[in-house]
Amino acid sequence: MSLFRTLQHSPATLTIFHDATIPLSNILYKALSRAHFNLKDNSKHEFQIDLMQNKMPTLDQYQSLVRNCLPDSRSKSILHGCYPFLHDRRTSGSSHSEIVTTRGLGHHRGTFSEGEYSIIYDAFNKLHEGKATGKVDIEPSEIFRAPLVVDWDQNKIANDEESLVEILQKYTAE
Repeated sequence: MSLFRTLQHSPATLTIFHDATIPLSNILYKALSRAHFNLKDNSKHEFQIDLMQNKMPTLDQYQSLVRNCLPDSRSKSILHGCYPFLHDRRTSGSSHSEIVTTRGLGHHRGTFSEGEYSIIYDAFNKLHEGKATGKVDIEPSEIFRAPLVVDWDQNKIANDEESLVEILQKYTAE
């Protein structure tokens, strides 16, 4: 993809999975927008922003992230942090003295199957579209937690200011 894109002289794509209700997501989106605005006209490293407001990666995007963007434990932690179902959760049971632990898939397994991802993807979208049936005590952020910035050309991901700066180094260097 990158060689083909280079031959066409088209800009790289940086996707941000964004939720405006999350302060950190707003900070990263503003930093990304500022970096894009400040690009020099003659910059050899251009990028475009793909804003995915209240969306989570599709199955194909998720599989690409798992295959290509996890070279180290930090990247794995970034991606795993976006998916709460990968982690154990403790919640109150029917009585306040009761604690219920819901087991996550865990880091050892690390990825969702196609069927699992389809279920959480559909649930996330229904919650955002307001089509969830019955009383729902779950927020979309309990399924997918923004922000997540993906540089598809560099195969890098970010979820905080420090990791975003690392991605943007290529584009802001003179």
